[in-house]
Amino acid sequence: MRFTGFYPLIGALLIALPLPRQNVNPMHPEEIQAQKHSSPDDLRARVANLQLQKDAKELAELCASVPQDMDGVKQGLLAQDLLEKLKRVEKLSKRVREQLARTPVTP
Repeated sequence: MRFTGFYPLIGALLIALPLPRQNVNPMHPEEIQAQKHSSPDDLRARVANLQLQKDAKELAELCASVPQDMDGVKQGLLAQDLLEKLKRVEKLSKRVREQLARTPVTP
């Protein structure tokens, strides 16, 4: 007598046993961690930080390009956009400095 339904049952049990079980606590639902929603102040701080990083990156790129333009000035060639670059450097450096002054220092 063959038990054709017995072997698939044993196989299903062997596969199902090692699976981890989900930990659900219906008696204490307050212990379940919910997704934290950011406050408006947190969102503003995050956006300000992103803007600060963007400004600092642009400032670094502009500063890196100025020495090449200054080499041209030594040879008597003034790059067309050099004055605009320098104005932009000045504006960005002021903005970055102000943003950093407003940022609280964490120990």
